[in-house]
Amino acid sequence: MKRTFCIRDKNMSLYQKLRYIILSLALPLVACMVAVLGVFAYYAGQYSKITRNVTISSSFNLDFKENIDLKMYHYSVSSRQQEELPIEDVEEAIGIAQSLKATTSYKESRQALLNVLDYCENLKSRMYMLEQTEDYDSRQLQLENNIYVLTNLIRTKMLDYIYYEAGYLSKIGAEMMRSITAAMLCIGCVMFLVVVAVLQRAFSFSKGITKPVSRLCENVRKIGEGKFQVDAVQASDYEIADLDTGIRRMAERISLLLENVKQEEMLHHKMELQLLQAQINPHFLYNTLDTIVWLVECGMNDEAVKMLGDLSVFFRTMLSKGEDIITLKEEITHTRSYLDIQQVRYRDILDFEIVLPQELWGVRLPKLTLQPLAENALYHGVKEKRGKSKIWILCALEEETAVIQVRDNGIGISGERLKELKKALNSRQRIGFGMSAVQERLRLFYGEPYGMSVRSEYGKGTCVEIRIPVSVKKDNPA
Repeated sequence: MKRTFCIRDKNMSLYQKLRYIILSLALPLVACMVAVLGVFAYYAGQYSKITRNVTISSSFNLDFKENIDLKMYHYSVSSRQQEELPIEDVEEAIGIAQSLKATTSYKESRQALLNVLDYCENLKSRMYMLEQTEDYDSRQLQLENNIYVLTNLIRTKMLDYIYYEAGYLSKIGAEMMRSITAAMLCIGCVMFLVVVAVLQRAFSFSKGITKPVSRLCENVRKIGEGKFQVDAVQASDYEIADLDTGIRRMAERISLLLENVKQEEMLHHKMELQLLQAQINPHFLYNTLDTIVWLVECGMNDEAVKMLGDLSVFFRTMLSKGEDIITLKEEITHTRSYLDIQQVRYRDILDFEIVLPQELWGVRLPKLTLQPLAENALYHGVKEKRGKSKIWILCALEEETAVIQVRDNGIGISGERLKELKKALNSRQRIGFGMSAVQERLRLFYGEPYGMSVRSEYGKGTCVEIRIPVSVKKDNPA
């Protein structure tokens, strides 16, 4: 039986369950109210009937004896005020007694009414006997011994009837109070059981809704935090089950879309890297070749040969066999060759120093990370300052993090420009193609905690710091 109820319960909608709970409370309440009203109606009918009987019998008792005795006296003395027997009054009394008998159900009261009816019939007979008597004294004797005695007996029995009915009226009132009290107690017990059952059902119903809804809210929160693998929510209501299915499908779609966006973003950054290489190569190559030609024309063949060697190293490390992720040692070699070439061109203003501990040689990072920063330091720091300046590339290990600083003591960056630059790097806006591309590739490869920061003071120099984890690496070369 319980299993059947559970199956039916699972097939019910939330609206049907709520309506079932309301009806479970309303129907017993209505039934109890009908029962109470039935008890009230029954005793109210009994009370009204007895009250009517007492009222009618009281009026009958007050008027009947005096009226009949007076009329019979006038008739016995042959008074003109009463020339006929008051038979109609007796018939009317009999009719009243018959009507009272029809609404009287108690034994003593009914017996009193039967006596009244017998006495009325006897009274009629005595009236006819008095009518046949012509002697005045005999009439007065019959009047005293028959008529007055019978009317007195009728009045006495009616008083008895009133007494019995009044007693029954009091008894009905007491029974009504007892019955109503008992009915109220029964109704109270029934309502208590019904309320307990309904509350239990309501708590189970609310728990069956709130618990799955809380799980759904938790799943939505996880999806909002980027955790798209959520567990299915067990629910007995198909509305919640449909909602859970929709949320999980939405999470799968969002996860798939984000993966597609990530792939497209990686492809986009790869194209940007290729574009950056395409922009660097012709411009840098033209300037370097012009410098080599100038060195040869000036008879500085050794310097020209060294510059050609640096140029060869620069392009070889930049190609890196087509790989986009290289070691820190390879990136430093690439950047050193760039600075060696530029130092030939700007020997009067440029000096540089590179420090790379051996334990950081194998740290992996995106290609063209340090060279654009060194180029920025040269063109926007060193060249803008009159006099000789220096560029430092310093690498150090802090716990599990590699810290790389590209510093210069050039002209520096103004406060307003520095604020714009920091805001752009944090919000991924494009201010300067090189620095923005480096920051986005670092964040894409390592995640949000890592990346690039800038410190500068106008007139004193600039420091660009890169923090990357050392765990993403290949074997350290010997």
